[in-house]
Amino acid sequence: MPPSPRTPTANETKALKTASATEGGRLPDTLTRRMLASLLDAGYICREGTDSARADDQADLAALDAGPAAWRITDRGRRAVLTDAQWRALTERVAPDDALLPNVNWVTKQALHDLGLVEYRDDTGRIQSTDGSTGLRGPIHRAFRTGTGRRLAASEPASP
Repeated sequence: MPPSPRTPTANETKALKTASATEGGRLPDTLTRRMLASLLDAGYICREGTDSARADDQADLAALDAGPAAWRITDRGRRAVLTDAQWRALTERVAPDDALLPNVNWVTKQALHDLGLVEYRDDTGRIQSTDGSTGLRGPIHRAFRTGTGRRLAASEPASP
């Protein structure tokens, strides 16, 4: 990986957020070779089935020319699209049971949910698709870190 991360461009951020929200972190198949090379060079993506800690290998670069391949987002790529508030919520504002604390605002919780880093659960522990708010009253389901959210929070805290 490069020694210091760079901020992704707007188009890169959109692709990384799309990948983060998918099962397995797969990038869209429609990305150009140029964008894939840029994301790969930054350490934001790796080939499916490779070690995400090693995202700048020559085999990955060769795969860019070999045609369509399955690319997925790395933890570094997930971290790069988070705001400071989202990162703090994921790492510092978490109860021992992995629930986000009440002082994390709805916008931050929802953004982390959209990225697949938190999930909403009801009082019985079942996963829910929303926080349960009707607009007339506040949320009734709590936000908990997902496995991916826990792993990302435990990863090296490199700044985006």
